Amino acid sequence: MNYSLFDLHCDTAYRMLTEHQPFAANDFAVSAEKAKDIETYVQVMALWIDHRASDAEGWSLFWRMLENLRRDPSLSDGTAAIAEDLPSANAKITMLLALEDARILENDLSRVDLLAKAGIRILTPMWRGETCMGGAHDTQSGLTDFGRLAMRRAMTLGMIPDISHASRRSAEDIFSLAAESGSPVIASHSNAYSICPVTRNLLDREVAMILSSGGVIGLNFYVGFLKENGKATAADLFPHIEHFLSLGAERALCLGGDMDGCDLPCDLQGIDALPNLAESMLSHNYPETLVRAILFDNAYTFAKRHLFQKA
Repeated sequence: MNYSLFDLHCDTAYRMLTEHQPFAANDFAVSAEKAKDIETYVQVMALWIDHRASDAEGWSLFWRMLENLRRDPSLSDGTAAIAEDLPSANAKITMLLALEDARILENDLSRVDLLAKAGIRILTPMWRGETCMGGAHDTQSGLTDFGRLAMRRAMTLGMIPDISHASRRSAEDIFSLAAESGSPVIASHSNAYSICPVTRNLLDREVAMILSSGGVIGLNFYVGFLKENGKATAADLFPHIEHFLSLGAERALCLGGDMDGCDLPCDLQGIDALPNLAESMLSHNYPETLVRAILFDNAYTFAKRHLFQKA
């Protein structure tokens, strides 16, 4: 079938900068060339802050990554566009911006406003360890006092909080703040803990809270989050899909492949492999409406409400 794609998370912008390759055609999992058969393609480009960089270096890295993306020839020639409004018929590919690891705020609340002005629509507050924002998934810590202030300000400015990479306590804190502000909460690239019990995957109660908030969940393709042991393939997505569906996530389940940021299954090495995934879903007797919902419709519906700015 012909299909559209809305993916909630890739790390391609970081690789474009550090490996000096353009978006149009590259050695990565995500490119305009690999998207040539996709009808409508919306990609959240996460600006990932390399953990080897200091917080101060990370702030500089963010701006260099953003500038490199904005100057990419595919944006100059109209192939792709970083958009705040609904996808335009003039650009084949629409990009939305996210920040992954807000430790680069360095306890400076005014930087949250700068991120909003730069077009950041999704905020993933931590990546690993304990930072000025709080504890990541590999810790037992919650949000710091500054982390609470920063997340509250981000939501006031319309940014959507993302609990992928958050510790259980940080996630609880984010849910509480989001409830106060009426903001949805998402997990842009996380799977089901019940299927693969790693700290980066979602507990059932977290899934319930995401759904209650009006948020969405992006399926992560990373082999280590699909199964604990053995070589993961695209088929290992299906137990996660089934589990999320059993929890009532049929209108919230999306893709958040984490492409260009992780080791991918051998049969899911790029966005050009998504037609095969779609066909596999159909062969597993998923209705076509559900397949389209997971690949595009659910994320698009969410984006119309919360990510795209109204004209």
